[in-house]
Amino acid sequence: MTIGRGWATAMLALMLVLILGGVVSAHHSRAGIYETDDKRIEMKGTVTEWKWRNPHVFLVWNAKDSNGKVVQWTGELSSVTSMMSEKLNRTSFKAGQEITVSVVPARAGTPQGLLVKVVMEDGSVPLDRTQGPIPD
Repeated sequence: MTIGRGWATAMLALMLVLILGGVVSAHHSRAGIYETDDKRIEMKGTVTEWKWRNPHVFLVWNAKDSNGKVVQWTGELSSVTSMMSEKLNRTSFKAGQEITVSVVPARAGTPQGLLVKVVMEDGSVPLDRTQGPIPD
């Protein structure tokens, strides 16, 4: 009787690991991917795409590098629900809008990073995460 109960408990534990293992491993840390917050950079650019989807929302924009060459940047944000709590929605940004972006760049030197702040051409600020740690 004890062997049967132990076997059933082991099978239940295995099933839970198989079912929930993917969900648990799906959330990843940003440590090691992006620079530290003190390496934040600011640039002017033009929105090319606003990717409103889970598990992360992305803003894509074109900006000129130090040589005047246009580079396409991608800024990562949190989930759709997190962005909704920060008053953003699927129409917050549109292609062609001029913006000033503050971003923590990728360690690899690629044109991507964590979005910290976005200022629109009219001076409005739809996103400002400069107070406290940047959420996952």
